Amino acid sequence: MTDTKQKSNICPPSNTLRVEAWRDLPIDASPALYRVTEQSGNARIIRVSKGCRVVLDALIRQPVLCASPVRISQYVGILIHEHGVQIRTEVFANDAATGRARFGVYFLDAIVERVHDNAEAA
Repeated sequence: MTDTKQKSNICPPSNTLRVEAWRDLPIDASPALYRVTEQSGNARIIRVSKGCRVVLDALIRQPVLCASPVRISQYVGILIHEHGVQIRTEVFANDAATGRARFGVYFLDAIVERVHDNAEAA
């Protein structure tokens, strides 16, 4: 489950990705293996593809805004519940771009590295 932290009157990092369409996300959705190292130091290998890979690759690069028209939350849920990836949600106030009073941003709370290219993971 995501760890949710409330922030008020603080802006998310300037590199936060606001996803308006799938074109804003990484394009490779083929199967790949990743090493996930938790804050505790425990490490394991996971295999993801399709939307989960696209969202995971985006999270490796930068925080990602939760309120996305392409509904990335379903893939975040799969990464958390089926693959055990530690993802935290921070809630911020006053989204100037949409007028929402509150909005969330996803952050990786683990070190995630791709360990093989798609051909090796298939």
